[in-house]
Amino acid sequence: MKFSFATSCIDHPDCARYAIDFAIEHGFNGIEFNAPDLYLADLNKADRDYLVSASNEHGFRNTHHFPPSALPGSHDTERRVKDLVSLISEIKVAGELGVKVIVLHPGRLDVAGVEREDVSEVDRALAMSYYIDFVKSAAPIAEESGVMIGLENMHYNPGWVIRSHEELAESVDRVDSSAVGITFDVGHAWGSGGVEAGINILGDRITHVQVHDARGPEGARNVKDQHKEIGTGLLDWAADAPVGKFVAENGFVAVIETSGFVDNREEICLRSLDLLHDLWN
Repeated sequence: MKFSFATSCIDHPDCARYAIDFAIEHGFNGIEFNAPDLYLADLNKADRDYLVSASNEHGFRNTHHFPPSALPGSHDTERRVKDLVSLISEIKVAGELGVKVIVLHPGRLDVAGVEREDVSEVDRALAMSYYIDFVKSAAPIAEESGVMIGLENMHYNPGWVIRSHEELAESVDRVDSSAVGITFDVGHAWGSGGVEAGINILGDRITHVQVHDARGPEGARNVKDQHKEIGTGLLDWAADAPVGKFVAENGFVAVIETSGFVDNREEICLRSLDLLHDLWN
């Protein structure tokens, strides 16, 4: 079993070299670079060369998380275009650096003058069409660059563009690109729709997996109930449980995405790594 980590899990989330050295030191199999702290397009030549060299030497499978603040379904055309231009830039650099997946949140609803939770179904349908067109625009560049766009399952609460596993699966099918799949966040799935249901419904559309523990009421509205240290929440991490079986059977590099909101974030990440090694290997 192989593991990566999100740069939000380390003490210097804005430093690519620190992340690379952390991965080497602790035996990780890849790195997930998280924007907005770290954009691939902002890396200087020396850091790009260091990343490519280290990845080749250690066999890293690297990924990148586009900013969670992106709004592909925004009703504001200027906002959508700005995010799309930035995404395309990141995709092109990812291709040059051998980064395999760029994670994209379908995002929250964004309608001028309306609270997210109060957006009508008519306006949500329009937001969905904007989101689909957004991904369709980026998909050909991703295909040319050899990069997958991983649409992440989020919280299916009022205020979000996507409201179910089924809608997320349908959105991938509507884009219909070999470079578009799903990043399956098991903690988000636990709080919204269920882990096993997500695996069954999303199926072979899943190309990338993020792992963290979760607890609290379903709906995952509260940040403190998500991105917990592995083994401290309510998910079942046994090797024969749905998550362990799914990762093993598909050969994913599981990205540890534990909390970036605590002082001992690196300890939490490394304890999570050790526990998953013990349970899954």
